[in-house]
Amino acid sequence: MSPTSVNIPLRQRLPLRFIHASGLFLDKTIEQVSEMPTILESRFLDLSQRATLRLFRKAIDESVDFVILSGDVLNAEISPPGLFLFLIDQFEQLKKAGITVFWAGSEFDSPEDLPIAFPLPDNVHLFPANSIQEYFFKRVNSNVISDKEFSGNPLARIVGMSRNQRQRRIRSNEFPIDPGRLFTIAVANGDVDPDSLSQRRIDYWAMGGINQRQTYLGNPRKKGTDGKPIQLDPPDLPDGTKRDRKDLPPPPFTLHYPGTTVARSPDMLGQFGATLVEVNWGEEPILTFFTTSPVRWVNDQITLDAEANLENLTDEIQSRIKNYQNTQKDEDLMISWFIDIPPTTQLAANLRKGIITNNLLNELRKEYGQGNQITWSVDISILLPDMLPKQLYEQQTIAGDFLRAIKHHQNEPEQTIDLSVYLPTKLRELDQEELDNGGFDKMLLADKIINTESGEKKLVQSTDQITRKEEILRKAAVTGMELLTNENQNQFTINLKKPEDNTH
Repeated sequence: MSPTSVNIPLRQRLPLRFIHASGLFLDKTIEQVSEMPTILESRFLDLSQRATLRLFRKAIDESVDFVILSGDVLNAEISPPGLFLFLIDQFEQLKKAGITVFWAGSEFDSPEDLPIAFPLPDNVHLFPANSIQEYFFKRVNSNVISDKEFSGNPLARIVGMSRNQRQRRIRSNEFPIDPGRLFTIAVANGDVDPDSLSQRRIDYWAMGGINQRQTYLGNPRKKGTDGKPIQLDPPDLPDGTKRDRKDLPPPPFTLHYPGTTVARSPDMLGQFGATLVEVNWGEEPILTFFTTSPVRWVNDQITLDAEANLENLTDEIQSRIKNYQNTQKDEDLMISWFIDIPPTTQLAANLRKGIITNNLLNELRKEYGQGNQITWSVDISILLPDMLPKQLYEQQTIAGDFLRAIKHHQNEPEQTIDLSVYLPTKLRELDQEELDNGGFDKMLLADKIINTESGEKKLVQSTDQITRKEEILRKAAVTGMELLTNENQNQFTINLKKPEDNTH
C-alpha cells in the first residue's frame, strides 16, 4: 500500500454512525394530568422504560458504533433499585452487540450520585463531573473495514464532562481541541452559547438538558456554482505531508439537543425520540430523527360556522380521528380538541356548559379508547373570542353594562385588578409573606406586591399574569353574556357513526 493511501483518513472512506439521546428520565411517568382513567394507568406507568427499550433496540438494529447519552437518564437519589437493574441490563444488551456507551450525566445523574452497589458494565464510559475526560473510539476486528491494516485505528475522539448541581452553563473553552485529524465530539449537559464554539474546532456538540429538539449549524460551508457545499480541505496535503489542523479555517460544527425521549405532559406536543448521526469526512453530519415515545399529545382545532350543529361537530371529530389512526405508528394518541365557533350560537353555549361536552367525550373514549393502540380524546374546549359582537356592548341592559366594564379592562392590559376589596377583613390583612406561604392568592390578577420608596404597596404584573388576566376576562365576558341574557339550553343526543374516508 502506498504512503499516500495510508495517509488518507479512515473516516474519509468509512462513515461513523452513532445515536445521540438525552432525557430518558427513567424515574418519571405522565405529568400535569390530574385524573388518569383506569384503562390508561397501566399503559403510562412504564412509559420511560418502554421508550428506553425502543432507543437501545434501534441502536442494535442499526448496528451503530456507539451511543451517546447526554444526561437526565435517571434521578439517582430517588430511583428504586429496579430501575438501575433495568438500565444495567440494557447496557449489557448493547455490550453483546458490540456497542459502546458514552454518558455525560446531568445534575441528577452525575457519577458521584450513582450507587456503588450497581456497577456499570465496562462498555459504558461515564464522564466525571469536575474534569474533561477524553476517549478515542476504534472499531476492533470489524469486518466492515476492508483494509485490515486500519483495523483498530481511532475513528473519532470523544471528550466530555458530567454536570454537577452547581453548574448549568457549559464553559466551551474547557474542552480541548484536536490538532490532528480525528472527528471530535463533545458531550455535555446544560446551556452553551453557540457563538463561543466557532473557534473550538470540535465537530459535533452532543448536548442535553432541553426537552425540545434543537440544532444549530455553525460556520456553514460556502456553496459552489452548482449550489452544493464546497468540500472541506483534507487535513493532509496531496503529497502526504501532514498539516496541523490549526492552520485550517474554522470548520463547520453541529450543536445538537435531541430532546427528551418521552412526551410526558399535554404541553409536550409532537413527536419525541432521539437522533441517528452519520458522519463522512468533508461533509456535515447527517442527523436523522426517530421516535421512541409510546405516547403523542396533539392539539387539534376545528372551525365551525354559525349553522353547525352537534352532528356536524361529531362527524368532523370522527373523521379526523380516522385520519390520525391511518398514520399512527406504535404510539397512543392523546388529542385535545379546540372548537372555534361563533360564541353566540346555541351549540357554543351548550358546549361551554359542559353537559353535551362530557357526553361526547365519553362516547369518543368508548369508541376509540380501546385496543393495542388507542386514540384518546383528552378534552373538548371552546375557543373564546377576544371580543364579542359589537351590538352586545351597545345594549342598554345590565348585560351591556357588564360587557362594557370587561371591555375597559381588556383595553387596559397592564392595569391591575385588585379583588382584595371583596375579601373578608382578616384575609385582606395578610402580608405578602403569609400569602406566599399560605396558598391564598389575595391579588388574583396581580403577580406580586412591592413596597415603594414612599412605603406604599404597589401591585406588579408579569407578562404571564397579563396573559392570565386576558384569558380570565374573555371567560368572564362569555359567562356574563350567558347568565345575564338568560339563554336556554337545548337537549342534544349524541350518535357516533363511522366516518367516511377523507382527509383534513
